[in-house]
Amino acid sequence: MPRLHQYKSRENCYVLTSIRGTVITFQLTPPGERKLKDAGVTPDQNFPRGLLLDLCRTGDAFTHGTGVDQAATDSLNQLELDFAGDPDPESAFPACDDCPSMDDLHLALVREQGGLAAKLQCAHSRDVTSHLLDTCIPIRLVTLTVFGRLFEIKSVMKKYEGVNRFESLLRTEFEAKWQELRKLRGSSQRALFETGLSGELNLAAVQKKTPS
Repeated sequence: MPRLHQYKSRENCYVLTSIRGTVITFQLTPPGERKLKDAGVTPDQNFPRGLLLDLCRTGDAFTHGTGVDQAATDSLNQLELDFAGDPDPESAFPACDDCPSMDDLHLALVREQGGLAAKLQCAHSRDVTSHLLDTCIPIRLVTLTVFGRLFEIKSVMKKYEGVNRFESLLRTEFEAKWQELRKLRGSSQRALFETGLSGELNLAAVQKKTPS
């Protein structure tokens, strides 16, 4: 399952997870961090894969560069790879249509024989096909509205599988998963508070009964 981590050198957080056997680092926007915090997720805690997918959908979690700092390197030994029982499959994460990379993905319209083709491309693939690129947009900026408008303006003859999966992700509703986690974390915190408060009250009662 994805795990939230805090950088040693600064206050903001990042997410580590394993996808297709590779450890991936996701950067978070401030709103993305707040969403996890509001759901009760704190650093060094795991959280459901579906929530990371939702953060990717809204552009609040993204990959940019493959390097991780020492904090992330230290965390690799503690990282438990995603559980097989997670209901949201690894294949739901966007990936390049030309290679397995998930780094710095863009929605690209590429000139091919017969017309324009839409595909997801990583930085390397964009460099290779730069002479064929017609349009290129970072996927973290692509909303469902932008996605639809782009295909209204451009005549696209072919959509690659990565684009179809990305459209499916944009159309997925994850709010129920956030509510479920907030409810679960909220119940745990209330139970902990009530247990601690009860213990303090019992201790106070004992102290009152004990003669000085």
